[in-house]
Amino acid sequence: MKSIGHAMTGVINNMSPEAAFEVRKALRTSKIKTMWKELVEEAILEHTNGVYVINEEDRLIMHVYVDESIYAAELNNRRELLLLICHQKYGEAIEELHIHLSYGLMKQRYPFKDKPAEKQDAKPPIPLSAEEREEIKQLVSVVEKESLRVKLEKAMIADLEWKKGNLQ
Repeated sequence: MKSIGHAMTGVINNMSPEAAFEVRKALRTSKIKTMWKELVEEAILEHTNGVYVINEEDRLIMHVYVDESIYAAELNNRRELLLLICHQKYGEAIEELHIHLSYGLMKQRYPFKDKPAEKQDAKPPIPLSAEEREEIKQLVSVVEKESLRVKLEKAMIADLEWKKGNLQ
């Protein structure tokens, strides 16, 4: 009887190269996520924004992104132990572990947390008055580049409308 891994290999080999690449990438991503879940405890897992194992010049390097420096420091203390466990338990010959603090949009990603339920108490935005819109228009008039000025104006209007609806 063939193993499921052997059967999967046959299926993947019969796919188009693009589809096979995507399937292999998804399987690898799943393996890395499962490995990370087993390597660290829940507290660190909840503050992990991303885990990647990248082949750089024939060397496997793990990049871990966390949202707070205290978790980065804790992972840094465990660096060699984590690499040893990866090799012994999972057969992953990862040579380096790079720990990064997340910034910007990366800091909003939590692939190991359950998706939070949407807030039911969020209220709809309240439209700004003509005077408020004119005030914003005057504030952004100092921006010389028109495309940037228009985008900034839209963003400020949307932000203030949301705040009027939800912060009152």
